[in-house]
Amino acid sequence: MSIDVHVHPWTRAFMKKNGPIMKACGFFKLDVSKLPTSTEDLLEEMDEAKVSKAIILGQDAHATRNPHFKNYTMKNDALREISRNSRDRLVPFAGVDPNAGEAALRELKRAVNELGFKGLKVHSSANSVYPNDRRKMDPLCGFCEEAGVPILFHTGTTGLGDCDIKFSKPEHLDEVAQRFPDLKIVMAHFGWPWPDVAMAVALRNPNVYLDLSGWRPRYIPAGVLPYLNGILKDRFLFGTDYPMMRQKEWLDDFESSMKPRLRPGVAEKLLRGNARRLLSA
Repeated sequence: MSIDVHVHPWTRAFMKKNGPIMKACGFFKLDVSKLPTSTEDLLEEMDEAKVSKAIILGQDAHATRNPHFKNYTMKNDALREISRNSRDRLVPFAGVDPNAGEAALRELKRAVNELGFKGLKVHSSANSVYPNDRRKMDPLCGFCEEAGVPILFHTGTTGLGDCDIKFSKPEHLDEVAQRFPDLKIVMAHFGWPWPDVAMAVALRNPNVYLDLSGWRPRYIPAGVLPYLNGILKDRFLFGTDYPMMRQKEWLDDFESSMKPRLRPGVAEKLLRGNARRLLSA
């Protein structure tokens, strides 16, 4: 059984209200009629793919000036209900808008201390905030470091429309990892199109992980494999970017195209062992 560290608990109705998300559907060439209609669809697909747990990612853009993201927010209370109704299989990471200042920190503290959330998700491009912005991000990073919960940062390009990828360059997270050496940081999508930079950041910062979400395993750049098979084998994570990519689709491709190229024990680390350590589970 595996652990998917990158899941959006979106339904078709929610996605259709969001222009940037619908542009991402076009980017991934998805059939909108096959998007999930409820969280039960996600749980059924997890059963089919033998995925035991998934991290569901919050998002908040209520204080972001970009008007295209006015319907993008998923409230943390709604995420908590989704998690509670999942029989402990869906692990929530909070969403807060760094542009909200002190209110963002209060909401993060509430999500972790009162609602029991296990981490934070930040999509720097959606929020138009650099992750190394000391004023907006340091209070959030400092709290997560102290509380012992990870932050998953979107890194690299994005299928979302109407935002800038300059905010999500992996190089910005080197500064964050250096300032907060005990903060667990996940660099989603291994920073593509800057995977070499992302892996260089991970090499010099032992608190940095990378997830493989958003990519079919067969298309993951060849330069990533030596690090996955070698020096960074304890810090790569399985993730799908559901519903942009479905779990059975990813895992079937993994079995045929990537697993045969992995050294003994690496697949187990990638699919579950590293995620358990990230979550201290």
